[in-house]
Amino acid sequence: MKFITPSSEELSYLRADPLLWEQELDVRPQIAEAIEKAAGVRAGRVYWRSEHDYLYALELADQGRGRPSMAMVLGYWDRYEPRPPEHEIDTDLLDFMIWTAEISGLDPEDVFRVTKFAGIHLTWPEGSVLRTPDHCFDHLPGYPYDPHYAEIEGLRLAYIEQGQGDPILMLHGEPTWGYLYRHMIPPLAEMGRVIVPDLIGFGRSDKPISDNAYSYKSHVRWVRKFITALNLERITLICQDWGGAIGLRILGQVPERFRRLVAMNTGIGGGSSLGVGFTRWRYFSQRVKELDVPQLIRSAVLRRTLTDEEAAAYGAPFPDKSFQTGALVFPRLVPTRPDHPGAYDNRPAIGRLKTLDLPVLLPWADKDPITGPWEIFLRRLFKNVAPPLTVRGAGHFLQEDAGEEIADHIRRWMSENR
Repeated sequence: MKFITPSSEELSYLRADPLLWEQELDVRPQIAEAIEKAAGVRAGRVYWRSEHDYLYALELADQGRGRPSMAMVLGYWDRYEPRPPEHEIDTDLLDFMIWTAEISGLDPEDVFRVTKFAGIHLTWPEGSVLRTPDHCFDHLPGYPYDPHYAEIEGLRLAYIEQGQGDPILMLHGEPTWGYLYRHMIPPLAEMGRVIVPDLIGFGRSDKPISDNAYSYKSHVRWVRKFITALNLERITLICQDWGGAIGLRILGQVPERFRRLVAMNTGIGGGSSLGVGFTRWRYFSQRVKELDVPQLIRSAVLRRTLTDEEAAAYGAPFPDKSFQTGALVFPRLVPTRPDHPGAYDNRPAIGRLKTLDLPVLLPWADKDPITGPWEIFLRRLFKNVAPPLTVRGAGHFLQEDAGEEIADHIRRWMSENR
């Protein structure tokens, strides 16, 4: 257990939720004394961050008996979001109880036995995760790639892979999936090992059905663990829309894994307003029960006309609205005010990004009504930014409008920045 000191700002944006209580801790003096020694306090709070990136606290109370007499474990959740999935909390509490057993000289196996006896679920409950049937992906024009799968926290995360060499990681946004990059994969696979994952809730990846399964924090954690699972180093990150909001935070968390950045019509916010275009999109998306994904993509692609088969491929992951929870939740996860969930996690990441000197390329569609202002922000954020690359006449999904053109620019830029 590694105890940390959270910032006062972070604590101010979280709410404390008591999870475990022990009113008679000192009836087992050896346990009370072991906890005091490991925590470094007899009374007060110590904090740690779990494998799920959640903040927890152990609060000890001293009643003058020479050791802690009472203990409480608190979880800290985003103030304006629901509790995380219960199995994630239970898993974190199990880790804490195992730690307590280990430092106290008890048998950790006893903790597992109690957990099993109590019927506590440490995995996704049955029926809580959907998986799009494989036959939905039988007809994907221009996307002949066989999927690979990684298991991340009990969820199947799908990805495709082409080429060899240093990884080129492409992250999509909402409500698309890896199919969005199909025009860019062949030319960039000549430059390196192209890896295109489908975010959890999208594409061939698993889709939890509960709203509270999805948070900015969880999406970042899942992709970061995917990067770790594949042991990716010297990454060229290519990202757009939510792929950038996720990827840029990860870049700020583990910059040592990255070599270059290509960010397209995306951003990372510390809680400021994102303008009229995004506000309108969020207003619309939060008042419908189902998205017509093929039509949505079709209407946003400006330089070419999607065939019926191409448009249908964007809808393939969502055979009905029950599969769209992740897509419907995404717009409300964007931090639009300083106390919005995720904003305080972004601010330290933004501070770290300012210190990086990796090469940055910003291909930018000039007809995107949602992310236009972010180009200026990113140009000011990074030190080593290439000259402007305006993709004229392209809309928000510029990979569809001009994928081959953008890939050619990226190839030349990568050759210049080896």
